[in-house]
Amino acid sequence: MISEPDQDSRLYNVQEFYKDKTPKLIGKSKTNKEITYEGLVKTFYPSGKKHELIDYLDGIKIGDSYEYYPNGKIYTHTKYIADKNNYNQLLLDCRDSTGNVLAADGEGKWRIYSGNFAFVFEEGPVKGGAKEGEWKGNNGDKSHNITFTEQYSNGELKSGSSVYADDNQTYTYNTRYVDAEFPGGLKALDRYVSDNGRYPSAERVSHSAGNVMLEFSVSTDGTITDCKVTESPNLAFSEEAKRLFKASPKWKPATAFGRPLTQIRKTPVTFGFSARNDYYITIGEIDKGNFVFHTY
Repeated sequence: MISEPDQDSRLYNVQEFYKDKTPKLIGKSKTNKEITYEGLVKTFYPSGKKHELIDYLDGIKIGDSYEYYPNGKIYTHTKYIADKNNYNQLLLDCRDSTGNVLAADGEGKWRIYSGNFAFVFEEGPVKGGAKEGEWKGNNGDKSHNITFTEQYSNGELKSGSSVYADDNQTYTYNTRYVDAEFPGGLKALDRYVSDNGRYPSAERVSHSAGNVMLEFSVSTDGTITDCKVTESPNLAFSEEAKRLFKASPKWKPATAFGRPLTQIRKTPVTFGFSARNDYYITIGEIDKGNFVFHTY
């Protein structure tokens, strides 16, 4: 629910509720058209107990954030800091569910749980409010279990190694998640589409234009599969968009914890005319996709 500002305030009131009408979120927004949080935002567990207290500025987390366990005890105190070049989260205080101090003032041991506190996802030392030294973790998935060990310096991941239970192999990495990418990146993909696209003749004559929303999978070996159109002005544009991507060179596959995985991607393919009536085919920004952990 978004309601009018209180008296002497320009900020709109924002409230979310669980299905039983228990409060889920209470905050304020600078606009009623697109929620842009401003000031303190409170979230709650279904039990009604506090979940998190976060300060916002222009829709961005800025300042202190406090997260609580479902039992009501405080879990973490972090601080979001932004300057012209960086946006960082300082890890300040961390406690276990009984209240025992694990880290204080940015020094000690930090523990990160799964979203519902079902298991410890990762833990390791912090120094100066940042990850430091060796961290270990486990994705908690019994069917596709991943254990990993990572080395950090001042919050930056320097190296990591993982073991997937299904093949018992060790994979190394320096970035946990890497999206599938056309060789050479987005500009190279746009150039490939522009150079190899065939504007359908009937649409070229009639000056028809439009966007095709294309969804496809990048396999572990980089091949494109499962091309399908989710939105299109006509069949001719759809078929040409699918043909282009099916015929594209192999992509660099996505990886998670160092191992190649199938990833679903989406992109608009635009068919249009320039001011000089020259026809062209181009692409828009590719979304970040979804990692498909059960497809290898």
